[in-house]
Order: sequence, then C-alpha cells, then structure tokens
Amino acid sequence: MIDDSKVRERAYELWEKDGRPAGSEALYWRLAQEQLEAEASRQATNGEWPAKGEASRVDD
Repeated sequence: MIDDSKVRERAYELWEKDGRPAGSEALYWRLAQEQLEAEASRQATNGEWPAKGEASRVDD
C-alpha cells in the first residue's frame, strides 16, 4: 500500500499542472494512487533475479 503522504504530494503536483481545477480532488487522488502503484509494481518486477545482464554471467 502506498503511503498517503506520497499520494497527497503526487495528487497536488498533478492538480497544479492541470491548472488547479475546482472540485476534482477525488480524480487527482485516484490518478496519483494509480501512478504510484504502477511505479512500485515496475520497481518490484525490475528487482527480480536474474538482474539485468546477470544471466549472461552464469557459467553452465
């Protein structure tokens, strides 16, 4: 689960970039959550063995 403070920061950044539209808090909160979860998922996937380039170093 993503920390609420990180979601809040990301949502605020997205909201500001879009010109601070009124009444869109839930939209930006959801967008921020989705982005952060996708980033966390990519990081977890990229951390699996064999690490990039490691398979070529294994002697058979």
